[in-house]
Amino acid sequence: MPASVAGGMLGIPRHVRLARAVLVPSGAVLALALAAPLSSVQAQTGSLTGNVQRTVVVSNPAAGAQNNAQYLASRAPGSNYSGIANLWFRNAGGTVLYGCSGTNLGGGKILTAAHCVTDGTSLLSASFTARFFETGTGWVDVNGSGYAVKAGYTGAVLEENDVAVLTMNSLAPSFARSYGLASGNLMNATETFAGYGRTGTITTGASISNNQFNDNAVLRRGLQAFESTCNTAGSCATSANATPGLFGGILLSDFDASGASSAGFMCNNLGFCGAGYGNDEEVTIGPGDSGGASFLSNWDVTGVASFGQVNVNRVGGFEGYYSGHTCVALVVGNAACSANYAFVNSQIPAVVATPEPASAALLATGLVGMLGFVRRRRA
Repeated sequence: MPASVAGGMLGIPRHVRLARAVLVPSGAVLALALAAPLSSVQAQTGSLTGNVQRTVVVSNPAAGAQNNAQYLASRAPGSNYSGIANLWFRNAGGTVLYGCSGTNLGGGKILTAAHCVTDGTSLLSASFTARFFETGTGWVDVNGSGYAVKAGYTGAVLEENDVAVLTMNSLAPSFARSYGLASGNLMNATETFAGYGRTGTITTGASISNNQFNDNAVLRRGLQAFESTCNTAGSCATSANATPGLFGGILLSDFDASGASSAGFMCNNLGFCGAGYGNDEEVTIGPGDSGGASFLSNWDVTGVASFGQVNVNRVGGFEGYYSGHTCVALVVGNAACSANYAFVNSQIPAVVATPEPASAALLATGLVGMLGFVRRRRA
């Protein structure tokens, strides 16, 4: 297929399957042998027909912990979470096929993951609905079918180009916050993860439905920190690298509730022991969280939820888990992050007002032309 295909309207989907790959540290950074084989990296999307991925979305393994109020995002009027969308992707007949999460960029644009849109060869759906919620108002649905996927996206699970921008048929509701993109160093900063994905613990995986496909859908949130970056080839910076934040466009975080598990990939294989965020509020991503954002404390977006991984021989629950977000921040020295930042900004309409009231007119909103899209899959 060509290197890129012009973005446009979502087409009729074809059969989709779980994308798989293995994350391996690079000798170019520091050669490390894996202590044990890793299970397949798994794309994080929801499915109406069920999803058998082993994922963990809360740090507390106790029964019922996934419903702990500390993980539920506020959706009261004026909430900072109001611009996070529950995305339903539909076939040509209008049937919902699967779900992802998205982030309102303003101007009728939604940031999400490329694998929510395409498998790298074909589009996976014909249209989508972005669902926004505010307490007292309820659900507001905005339909759309426009898309733009980062050129060079290959459809692999470990993919620095796993970024897409959707176009709704109208603007998001007035209560929905819009978000900008972050800039600067992202390593070890405590960030907020949020999404409409399924819930579960280390023992239940993603088997506990989050009602993502009805009006009882729950928006979950929690905290996390990125310790390393990886590239599309599956190579990751280790602690021996002086600038791990500049190595690649995949932001990598562990999930061990302590930040120091010696059994996990982040510590045992990459050397990041005691780094990152470790607390009861630590979370990771699950099916349906794909495309959801990671936010700095000022609510600027740093990354887009992409994949999760569990070690086959994990010890004691969380220790082998980690997850990746595709970087969309402006990070000087990180070409992949900065390229994604430029792509997303190129999709956001620019509204320019005349400086003098006497001139009276506002310039019309300019829609930037869609960039090309390429490949990947959802579960």
